[in-house]
Amino acid sequence: MLSIFDERFPAVYTVIFIVMTFILGAVIGSFLNVVIIRIPRHEPISGTHNRSHCMSCGHQLNALDLVPIFSYIFLGGKCRYCKSRISPRYWIVELITALTYTLSVMVLGLSISLVMAFVLIGALVAASGIDIDRMEIPYGCSIVIAGLGVIATVMSVITGDMPWYDHLIGAVAISVPFALLAMFGAMGGGDVQLMAAAGLLLGWKSIIPAAAVGIILGAIGGSIELLTVPKGTKKLAKEKSLEIAEQWYEQQKENDVYVLADKTEALYGSIFKGKSDIEDACIDPKCWNGTPDIAKLNEMLSAELSDVSKFGISIVLTSDKVTKVTCKRQVVFGPYLSVGIFTAYLFGNEIVSWYVDLL
Repeated sequence: MLSIFDERFPAVYTVIFIVMTFILGAVIGSFLNVVIIRIPRHEPISGTHNRSHCMSCGHQLNALDLVPIFSYIFLGGKCRYCKSRISPRYWIVELITALTYTLSVMVLGLSISLVMAFVLIGALVAASGIDIDRMEIPYGCSIVIAGLGVIATVMSVITGDMPWYDHLIGAVAISVPFALLAMFGAMGGGDVQLMAAAGLLLGWKSIIPAAAVGIILGAIGGSIELLTVPKGTKKLAKEKSLEIAEQWYEQQKENDVYVLADKTEALYGSIFKGKSDIEDACIDPKCWNGTPDIAKLNEMLSAELSDVSKFGISIVLTSDKVTKVTCKRQVVFGPYLSVGIFTAYLFGNEIVSWYVDLL
């Protein structure tokens, strides 16, 4: 590693490195905004027919509209053409990417670890943005981080600075407990795969503080989210879901589709931004006479719960009735875990040493 604060460098070079890294981060952040929007929609992220445009009027944006961070400020947060308000999320993503790039070069200097940090930041920012928008973490982001983990494992074999098997232990040290929590609905599958990939990259010693930071931030942020839920929303969601589930199940029974007499079935999924997503995969064919119309159930829930967002839902059925409906507020956990992973990548060893000294 060659530190940019090395005394052999004139101070002006250090400033140039920092400024150039900030600009690079802002540009990458602008690209990540495109990734966050288009990947969940299965739209291409490049090409002459897919250039950036206003999400309201569709007008193609020119170069002056696309200057990272500053275009938003100069345009007053509005589209130049239709004057529609632009989400502040765009410049926030650009600023976060620029700042994390800059912090990385200051801590890691000019090194292979810095290049890997730039890729890691891109994957974490994209995963966090998509998780906020869709409550899901794409496999692609976790695969990129896992790829970095493979590189880190190979580098450990070459350099000997960490036993190579520490990376393999790291892949399961946190992801396995998270997987157990996911079985009870306390964690999403995307969070599990993200921590498995990050554990392979960081090793077991650093993935523990990564998880600790993520859990602490998640507890704080989740508490704030729960406190800001409009009063009566949870009760409304539960009552409406029960009513709709009962109507739907009566329709199924009219079509001779029902849960067998000695069986109990549980349907589960989520309601996000008014869209229900009860999962087909949760159906156990051995419990049913016939095949239940889950698409119809999702359609009915979405029509009646258009104002409900970020709720997990489970519906328990027996042969003759809906016995229980549960609605729980869900917290997007990916961004908090991403902060923990990035923090541990830069300062994991220091955090572990500090904690050991306390003991």
